[in-house]
Amino acid sequence: MAAPVPASLIIENLWKRYDGKPAVEGLSLFVQPGEIFGLVGPNGAGKTTTLKIVVGLLKPDYGRIVVDGRDVAENPFEYKAGVGYLPESTTLPDYLTGLEFLTFVGRLREMPREALEARIADLLRRLDLDGPKRDLIVTYSKGMRQKLGFAASVVHGPRMLILDEPLIGVDPAGQHAIKEEARAVTRQRGAVVVSTHMLDTAEKLCDRIAVVHRGRIAAMGTLAELRGAARTGADSTLEDVFLRLTEEAAIPLSPEPPRRPRFPWGR
Repeated sequence: MAAPVPASLIIENLWKRYDGKPAVEGLSLFVQPGEIFGLVGPNGAGKTTTLKIVVGLLKPDYGRIVVDGRDVAENPFEYKAGVGYLPESTTLPDYLTGLEFLTFVGRLREMPREALEARIADLLRRLDLDGPKRDLIVTYSKGMRQKLGFAASVVHGPRMLILDEPLIGVDPAGQHAIKEEARAVTRQRGAVVVSTHMLDTAEKLCDRIAVVHRGRIAAMGTLAELRGAARTGADSTLEDVFLRLTEEAAIPLSPEPPRRPRFPWGR
């Protein structure tokens, strides 16, 4: 797949299977600087697997990933300095306070102390976590934990922000703050990738969207382009488009992935 240069993220022919069961099958996409890119699809479509491969939590069977010009197979560590990641299920250290946790993350990211303190103060205020910042995380509600996990993913000002279901359980004001922070990343010519089942949110937030079905891209583009692909009409919602595309995606059984890895992930 040809991509504009320079792209923030390039995924080429990505494959991943678990015990022979397909999860991702030849998936390719690119994300441009200044763009919020959405991944939507049914449960088990391969969205979370794809994101985990991008951030280095899983190794693919085959494929190529380039983040900000760095091939992650050739350089699996340096690129992560510019990446922020919020997983679908956030695990936080219960017996640190919110302030201690964000300070710990910022110091791991080697942020200067004064800049870190200012950044944490700003995030806590905008995410309505300033009041409980000295409380133990074990006392936080699900929504508060989600907002704190998000703060940790952006505290260092990432150029590539990857969010897996970031708004689940978050109150409306917190959702607004998360969306605004995502847009702030793109204003600095960074890029954001969002995986979500909240189609109305994806419709309003994302510049382009990929509909993932059975580990493949069923369609990709702006909402207008997806409407054209789905033949749903100019006034159709993303939900209308999504249902049409996933119903029509009668994808045959895939061939086996390439046997010889093109990129030496296991080295």
